[in-house]
Amino acid sequence: MGQPRFLIVSRPATADPQRDTTVWRLLGANNRHLGQSGEDFTSVPACLHAIEQLRRGLDRGRPSIGSVQHGQQWRWRLEVDGRTVACSTRAYRRQRECQYNLARFLAGARCVDDGPLGRPAPVVRLRGGGA
Repeated sequence: MGQPRFLIVSRPATADPQRDTTVWRLLGANNRHLGQSGEDFTSVPACLHAIEQLRRGLDRGRPSIGSVQHGQQWRWRLEVDGRTVACSTRAYRRQRECQYNLARFLAGARCVDDGPLGRPAPVVRLRGGGA
């Protein structure tokens, strides 16, 4: 089985279809989404820089878990130096599932090889607004 890796996703911005917006996603060894960037970027190099900053700041990261939809579901996010740098890709029905998946994200982010930092990362370009 493979290793966790970052995937760069570029898609047309909803406000301006001529301008792409780029995000990163962390995929597990089984290709499931473990988490994604906390913000959109205007270019692939800016996105790669954000991955590098995330990896350097993991030890300073402050994870938090919060309820959404009137406490029916849970999401996690990770802040570094007061900025949200990563968040869950979906909401979870149980708080313990959310905590477990946050731990999986952190472990995956720590063990990723130097893909985006040492060689080009895969870039997926989506048509339309979906991701």
